[in-house]
Parts: sequence; structure tokens; C-alpha cells
Amino acid sequence: MKVIFLVATLVLVTGAFAGPELGRTDGSEGSEYGKGGYWKNTQEGRFYVEGFMGSATVDFENEKLGSIKFSRTDILAGVSAGYLIEDWLGFQLGYGHVSDQDINLYSGGIRSAYNSEPLNYYFSLDAELYSPIAGEDRFGIVPGVGAEVILHKHLRVGLRFQRDFIFADETIKINKFTAKVQVNF
Repeated sequence: MKVIFLVATLVLVTGAFAGPELGRTDGSEGSEYGKGGYWKNTQEGRFYVEGFMGSATVDFENEKLGSIKFSRTDILAGVSAGYLIEDWLGFQLGYGHVSDQDINLYSGGIRSAYNSEPLNYYFSLDAELYSPIAGEDRFGIVPGVGAEVILHKHLRVGLRFQRDFIFADETIKINKFTAKVQVNF
């Protein structure tokens, strides 16, 4: 009798502390407690690498040289690597190259994301080194905005727009519109 009582007690106690059954959501609506609930592909604590390609329109104005204005659109390609500190906040480093103008762009900054499956919207703010092959290096600030489609927990594709504000005696602005592929680790 003692053995039956002990086994019954163990079964009841174990059942009380066991997790909910597969496919169930226990708790109030939206509490996400249990095995069911709302699926969310968290991004925090992940490294990522993204390749991008698109167009860069470089606008150049120099008032000192008789108001020379110059604008040219070329192909931009590059790669960025980053780490998502939280689900909504990441740090990234990048390199880009504007092809025919031989301009290298080295950047580092932050990105803030709003994840709403299957889309991800984000804003970024980078500090950038504008380094043309012929000419002086310049520093700039680069705000950006983008949208991604989450194809898999490790794969995203999207579009991004960035506007470079280069600090120099002459006015240099770069509008970048790129398509990107991101792989998460």
C-alpha cells in the first residue's frame, strides 16, 4: 500500500511540474507561456554577414572653384558584418566600393530593427570614412533605412537606402540604394 501511495504521489507531483503539452498554450491570451503560442524568430546574440549591391549617386559641389557641380551614378558593391546585441539593436562594420569612381567606403555603426514576421524593418546610423583613390579621405555620417523579408531563420533578403553626408570644404553627398542578402549565424 505504501508503494502504491508513493508512486501515485510521484506521478502527481511530476505532472504538476512538467511543462505544458506540445501544441498547447497555457495562460492568458498573448502570454506566450507554453509550447504553443506565438512563434518568433529572435535575432539577439547572433552574428551576421551581408553582401550588398546597387547604385550610388555621388553629388559634388565646390563653391570656391566657381560653383562646379558634378553628379554621377555608378555601381556600389560591398559587405557588412555585425552582431545583434539585442533583438532590436545591432552593431555593424562594413566596406563598400563605388566602381568607376574608385571610391572606398569604410563604415561602422548601429542598427535598430523592428521585427514583424515575415518582414523586418530597420534604421541605421553609421560613421563612414570616404576614401577616394585620388584625393583626400573624409569623414561622414550615414543615416539609413531598410526592409527585409525573412526567408529562413538564417537567411534574409532586402532593400536599403542610405544618404551619406560627407564633412568637407566642398559639398559631397552620396545616395545609396542597394539590394542585400544577409546570412545569420
